[in-house]
Amino acid sequence: MTHIHRHLGRRTFLRRSASLAALTGTPFAANLLAVGAAAAQSATDHKALVCIFLNGGNDQSNTLVPTASADYAAYQRARPELALPTSQLIGLAPTSYSGRAIAMNSALSPLKPLFDSQKLAVLANVGTLAEPTSKAQWNSGDPSVDVPYQLFSHSDQQGAWQTGLPDRPSSTGWFGRIGDLTQSTFNPGSGVSMSISVGGNAILMAGDSTIQYQINPSGAVRVQALDGLYGSAAGATALRRLMTDPRNLLMEKELNIVSARAISAEALVSSAVAGVNLTTVFPNTGVGQQLLMAARMIGARGALAQRRQVFFVQAGGYDFHDNLVGDQNRLLRELADAMAAFYEATLALGVASQVTTFTASEFGRGLQSNGRGSDHGWGGHQFVMGGAVRGKRVFGSFPDVTLGGPEDAGQGRLIPTTSVDEVAATLAKWFGVSSTGITTVVPNIGRFAKPDLGFMIV
Repeated sequence: MTHIHRHLGRRTFLRRSASLAALTGTPFAANLLAVGAAAAQSATDHKALVCIFLNGGNDQSNTLVPTASADYAAYQRARPELALPTSQLIGLAPTSYSGRAIAMNSALSPLKPLFDSQKLAVLANVGTLAEPTSKAQWNSGDPSVDVPYQLFSHSDQQGAWQTGLPDRPSSTGWFGRIGDLTQSTFNPGSGVSMSISVGGNAILMAGDSTIQYQINPSGAVRVQALDGLYGSAAGATALRRLMTDPRNLLMEKELNIVSARAISAEALVSSAVAGVNLTTVFPNTGVGQQLLMAARMIGARGALAQRRQVFFVQAGGYDFHDNLVGDQNRLLRELADAMAAFYEATLALGVASQVTTFTASEFGRGLQSNGRGSDHGWGGHQFVMGGAVRGKRVFGSFPDVTLGGPEDAGQGRLIPTTSVDEVAATLAKWFGVSSTGITTVVPNIGRFAKPDLGFMIV
C-alpha cells in the first residue's frame, strides 16, 4: 500500500504540535463561554441522532453501483469476481439529480420504499479529510496538504471518523462535543446522560463534560448483588454503602461517585423503559436489537426528562477481505431490515421527524478486487434516514469507478469528496447547535466549502 505511513513534513508536524498543545491547554468546555446559547430552537422540542457504525469498513462499490453502460462496464472490469449482476440491483431515481445513474444492492430492498417516500438520502463518497485533497496533491505528496494520520488503519480511522479530528489526537468525539453544548440547555433535569451507547464504548460519545452512558440491548446494566448478596439483604446493603458512601481518598472518592451515578441511572432507565410499549417487530439481530433499545429510550424521553438524545449503535463484520459478496449481502440485509423497523417505530412513537439516523464506517474499500474480496480504502457511501431528511436525493459527488479515475488514490481507493466534518456540521445544526458552536463540534469545518450540505430540513 502506498501513503499508509506518510512521513510528516516540518510544516505539518508543527501544525499538529500546535493543535495538540491548544487542545491540552483549553478544554472544549471552556468554549461554552464563547458560543453563547447552544440552540436556536425552543427547549420544549425533542430531537435524537442515531449513528449506526459499520465496523470494519463497508464496501461502498457493492452497496451503490453506477448503472450507465460505460460506468457499469468500468465497475465490472475493476472487480470481475465481485461485480453484482444487474439482476441483483435496484435502480434509484433521485429527485433533482444530474449525476451518474445509480442502483442499490438488492439486499437493501427494505430501504427502497424509504428512499422513494423521501425519508432516506445517499451521502456519496464521504470520508475522513484533514482538508480538501485532490488526486494531484495526493500523488505529489505535497506537504502543504495535510492528510489523516494512519490512513487505511481500522483503529486510527475509526477514531478519525468519530472524533472528527483526523490530523490530531483527541479524547472527545463530535457527538460528545454536541452534548457539551446542548445538555444543560435541553436536559437540565435529567439524571441520565444524553450520550447513550447501545453498541459498547465509543469515542464518538465522549465529551469534555458529557459522559457516555452505556446500556445493552436488554436495557440498563444492573449490579445484581445489590438485590441480595449471596441471599443476604444485609450483605447487599453493606455492598451498596461500600460502593456509594462518600470517601476521602481521591481514587476511592471518584470510584464511588461513578458507582453511585451508575446505580442511580440504572434505576431511572429501567423504570422509564418499562413504561414503553412498542408494537413494531424488530429483527432478532445484533443491530436490530440495539435499535430496538434506542427506540425504547426515545419512547422514554419524557420519563428521562430528555429533550435531546444521541445514540451509538454498532454492527461488526464489515472487513470484507474474503467472501465479500456473500457476507456483505447478509449484513446489508440485516442493516436494512433493522433500519426499516426503526423508522416504523419512530412513526409509532410520533417522532419520525425528530429522529435522524445515519450510517458510518471507518473507511470504504478499494474498488479493485483481490480475488474474493476488497482491501481497505478511504471514501465510502452512507445513508441518512428520518422524517426531517431531504430524501430521495444524492448529496455529494458520486465518483467515477474507473480504475485510475479522478478520485482513485490507488487500487480504486476513493479520495473523499465530502468530509466527515461537513456531515457532522449539517447534523449538529439540525440538532440545535448554534452557528458559533459548530466550530466546537468540528474544529476543522472552516477548511471545507459546505458547512451545511443541505440534506436536513431545519
